[in-house]
Amino acid sequence: MRRYAEHLQLQDFRLRTMQGYYRHMRLIWQHFKSDPSGLSEEQLRQYYVHKRTEGGWAPKSCRQSLAAAKHFYRGMLGKKYTSLDAIKARDRETLPTVLTVDELRRLFAHVKFNRYRVPLLLIYACGLRVNECTHLTVDDIDGPGNRLFIRDGKGGKDRYTILSTPVYRLLQDYWRQHKNPKWLFPSVGRGRCVNAAARMGASCEPMQSHGLGLRLLEAARAAGITKQVTCHILRHSFATHLAAAGVPLHQLQSYLGHAHIETTTVYTHLMPINHIEAIGHIDGLIEPILRR
Repeated sequence: MRRYAEHLQLQDFRLRTMQGYYRHMRLIWQHFKSDPSGLSEEQLRQYYVHKRTEGGWAPKSCRQSLAAAKHFYRGMLGKKYTSLDAIKARDRETLPTVLTVDELRRLFAHVKFNRYRVPLLLIYACGLRVNECTHLTVDDIDGPGNRLFIRDGKGGKDRYTILSTPVYRLLQDYWRQHKNPKWLFPSVGRGRCVNAAARMGASCEPMQSHGLGLRLLEAARAAGITKQVTCHILRHSFATHLAAAGVPLHQLQSYLGHAHIETTTVYTHLMPINHIEAIGHIDGLIEPILRR
């Protein structure tokens, strides 16, 4: 397994990808209680049959495990194992959950502590992934240009997204509370200093994303929101609300950092439709056709 870890490092994968691949190969090792390098192709196929039928694996978990196995057996050991290509794990076409503007207002009103409320609000206002938000630096803020620079996003890609003037002012006020020379959302950490703002100002690490999810869940319960609220739902809500306002899809794609426009088009299915207005449009198109 040490050789596999070295193999993954040589492929220049992101840290979380390497950790995921390594973890899946350890699961295979634990399942068979033997070195996975000695497993036959049929044993491996039976493993995935077991995980799909009895393990209840989601398609995403299955795909990641398959990718890990392909890098292990094909990339490192040079074995063909063609049956791995016959295993499919397609996602179910489900629409993401989206919060209404009123639900968002109630939600943010119940988020305790400004150090959680501000980054959560920024995730919605800029359509960020949670790790993109927590790793923002003070140099990434372009208030006069109404832009936010996302450094090293998903897939190692940089991009710009929108930054409204009221949100920029909110970030300015928040930064003045801790004045960390690097991080916009520094870790509170622990130390002798009782003042949390002073500890944040001296912190060398960004805040942990786990705390954001917990505070958001608490706020959703307090606000009486029954939807399953996560940080990523704030990003979905950003995209859906801008799509409903008429922002072009290619522009949304750029804000969100999607590699393919097809990923962005899902938000058109979530846009509120004025039924009466739609009927009026089709009536206007049909009437000339029916005239004789």
